[in-house]
Amino acid sequence: MVCNIIHIVSSLERINFGIWNAAFFGADFLRAKYGVNSIALVCSLPTTPPPDAPVTIHFIGTQPIAESVVSLLNSLQIKIDESIVVSHGCWLEPTRIAHYLKRNGYQWIYVPHGMLEEWSMKQGRLKKFLYWHIVEKRLVKMADRVRAVSKEELKNLHRLFVDKLVLAENGVKAEILKVKPADKIVFLFMARLHFKKGVVPLVKAWRSVMADRLNLRLVIAGPDEGELMNISPYLGGNLQYVGPVYGNEKRHILENSHYYILPSSSEGFPTSVLEAMSFGLIPIVTTGCNFPDIFTHHLGHEIQPNEQSIATILQQLSYVPFDEISSRQNSEFIQANYSEEKIGNDLYVMYRSVRK
Repeated sequence: MVCNIIHIVSSLERINFGIWNAAFFGADFLRAKYGVNSIALVCSLPTTPPPDAPVTIHFIGTQPIAESVVSLLNSLQIKIDESIVVSHGCWLEPTRIAHYLKRNGYQWIYVPHGMLEEWSMKQGRLKKFLYWHIVEKRLVKMADRVRAVSKEELKNLHRLFVDKLVLAENGVKAEILKVKPADKIVFLFMARLHFKKGVVPLVKAWRSVMADRLNLRLVIAGPDEGELMNISPYLGGNLQYVGPVYGNEKRHILENSHYYILPSSSEGFPTSVLEAMSFGLIPIVTTGCNFPDIFTHHLGHEIQPNEQSIATILQQLSYVPFDEISSRQNSEFIQANYSEEKIGNDLYVMYRSVRK
């Protein structure tokens, strides 16, 4: 029996939105259909929780003592034989806390969220190599399952895990598609301003081929993680940075945008692409986004994470009408394959397999 899912995340900071948003997805569905309760243990100082979080949140501090976490779960009357611990991300406290709980009898699912992808492992290579072989790998050997969040990540993780791998993809809630405005075509980048996301070559490509196209607009949205100062010289005119967007402001931008562009070098499986497609945006992404269905089903366009490749596709799209049929097909594809019901059922099957 599975009654409780205990998610462990490093923080609820907006910069970490992609991790905890994907981590909590499906909790409402699991509660409504299967009676499964979800809680979150957050390894940071208390912050304002997301107003619509589908999980009960407990802050356990920046340096949580493993024994105190066990005491907390006992005080919440969490039964070990009815619960599963799910740690999200690598290198930080979630792995260590989950390992300790595993040693105390809990079942454990480890979710790297793309942090063990080849490109990511090459960044800070020596430090990650040493930590992986000295600490992380030893701890993860205790995990009952390693969850991949995309089919491509599943293939890539085979080099590290064989018998523990399970696939349960990320998903998004279904959206009602609205007609896109026809007066101005909007290209949207909505992600962290981190160098791996390719925002700098994107703005350079835009300025080189689209600066004088007044009927087109590029909107950059997301929290800065070191790249804002590098893109600032290119801002202005039909290229705008609007900062982080959430709630109704985010919905408004998605409803009024036409293309979603993410020239990322590496991802686990970005829910931002799923979300954009559910709003009818046509994706322009790299193979590093780990979503090959976009290309095999002709749902979008492939680019490389460099200025020349991005400029080429931008120029091509600037001379063709926006494809309303493809827009509708994208939304329908997401609803059919990545809805809360579809992914929620997949998650429940995964959880049940661990408790057997």
